Amino acid sequence: MRFCNRFSGKKIELSGMMSSEERTLWLLRKRLKDFDRCVNTEHLFVSFLTITQSDKSVADGYHWISDVMGAMRKKIHRGGSKFYYVAVLEIQPKRYKEKGVLAPHWHIAIATSKLGNLPHAKHDDENGRIKKIRDGSIVTWDWLHDNVKQKFGMYFCCDAYSVNVYDYLGKYLAKGNELFAFRQIVGKKVRVFSASRFLVEYQETLGQAGERKKLIESHPEFEDLYWRREGSRIVARGKEEIKINYWANKFLVKIKYPKIHTISGDWLVVGQDRGL
Repeated sequence: MRFCNRFSGKKIELSGMMSSEERTLWLLRKRLKDFDRCVNTEHLFVSFLTITQSDKSVADGYHWISDVMGAMRKKIHRGGSKFYYVAVLEIQPKRYKEKGVLAPHWHIAIATSKLGNLPHAKHDDENGRIKKIRDGSIVTWDWLHDNVKQKFGMYFCCDAYSVNVYDYLGKYLAKGNELFAFRQIVGKKVRVFSASRFLVEYQETLGQAGERKKLIESHPEFEDLYWRREGSRIVARGKEEIKINYWANKFLVKIKYPKIHTISGDWLVVGQDRGL
């Protein structure tokens, strides 16, 4: 699809839109960065909660995680603390190929106002068991047992030694083709991450949401672009693949995500109504 800037006249040809898997991963990276920014801005303390899920419950994992995090949010808020989280599903494609078992893990970063709101444990190197170091002042081991174990099974909670969650959870991000294959195995579109709503200034306003909805209604092809907030504006980006001939007809493919449209109306589809 070809787009044009109404002011400069510059045209750009897109070789393809983002797939649903690519949009999922892009949005997840943004949530991780928003989480890190929120933690550093508000000087919060981070805990990591890891949950092992059974193969039979994979399709329901997102809803269960959201329910557990919703209950934890209420409990921590009643305790007078702030609460944010980001949860990422590790799909383990290599393990499935070797053993035929999915055994997905949810890795959850939880930020609160005080150190010790959640319990802390560590793995015992001698026997591999979990050694409980401290109970949580608000969320206790008993609470995790009652709310997590009955739905999922094994779990582990510990204090984070780094507040840079993107580096920790980023390694669990599945690549687009792996995510597609995982969804094919499960037989439905499984959601692979869950996150809090962050500060208001990071979110789309109602006015911007209404304007974007009207734009997509009049130009349905814009729904396939990736929409994100950049500063105070809502921006749509496409996917552009550029082949670079570097040696004897061998090509490198460079992928860019050019800005196609902002809510203020900088871009339009070539040949369509310029009253966008």
